[in-house]
Amino acid sequence: MINIANYIERITAKPVFIVLKKLLILGIGAFISAISYNELVIPYNLLSGGINGIALITQYLFGFPVYIVMFLLNVPVFIWGLKSLKKEFLIYSFIGNVFLNIAILLTKGLFPIPHVDIFLASIFSGVVGAIGGGIVLKSGMSLGGLDIVGMVLKKKKNISIGSVSFYFNVFVIALSLMFFDLKIALYTIISMWVGSKVTDSVLDGLNRDKSVIIISEYHEEIAKRILEEMGRGVTYLRGEGGFSHGEKRIINCIVNHYEIAQLKGIVNKIDTFAFMYITEVIEVAGKGFTLSENK
Repeated sequence: MINIANYIERITAKPVFIVLKKLLILGIGAFISAISYNELVIPYNLLSGGINGIALITQYLFGFPVYIVMFLLNVPVFIWGLKSLKKEFLIYSFIGNVFLNIAILLTKGLFPIPHVDIFLASIFSGVVGAIGGGIVLKSGMSLGGLDIVGMVLKKKKNISIGSVSFYFNVFVIALSLMFFDLKIALYTIISMWVGSKVTDSVLDGLNRDKSVIIISEYHEEIAKRILEEMGRGVTYLRGEGGFSHGEKRIINCIVNHYEIAQLKGIVNKIDTFAFMYITEVIEVAGKGFTLSENK
């Protein structure tokens, strides 16, 4: 009898499926980003960060289609990155940039433009655009633009990607002040800030897990109840008391946000004097989190 799960796993591990999956993610990310441009950015004469912000300024001033200018500005960027970045990353990112420009062309006029306050437009342009770009970045690709510039300068000059993004965006804002009202620059800053926060949420995930450290004389009983009642694994770490210099066994456990209250209850019932601290972790890989239980 065919094991369906194993069959699906074999199919999805094939190179063709992986390529199609990446292309699908690029397409979805490009479509969402294009909606942001056509529905919330361009109708309200807002700008965006990076190279695309320069393309938008060019459209507003001279009427050149933004998707053409975006593509033309990105071509030398990709050529520049050939010697420094991985070819696979550049190829997928170039395809992503092409997808984005095609999506901006195809989605123009596809949906009715919402009549909202420009403040709301600046906020949601950042939200929608960041969701589109974020799901692409989370998959190890990009839609081109400043991401490529930042990665090249990081490798060649050891300049952080965050610094490249910040200073280039400052340049875009300063340039916009030469041609547009101050309010456009201010609303664009709001859009950029919101976009950066949403991108972080997409990359890091909304439901972060917790790493818990528990120091108690009753470590065996606590660990046993965590294993039996919560089904979570525990790891013993060896420590030494700073005052007593006595050896201690420290419990380390990873749980999700909703299990924290149950874990605290277990510890407090066994040892009210237990020392416990909880830290947030961005990503956990392994059995019980990203691997199925039967592996």
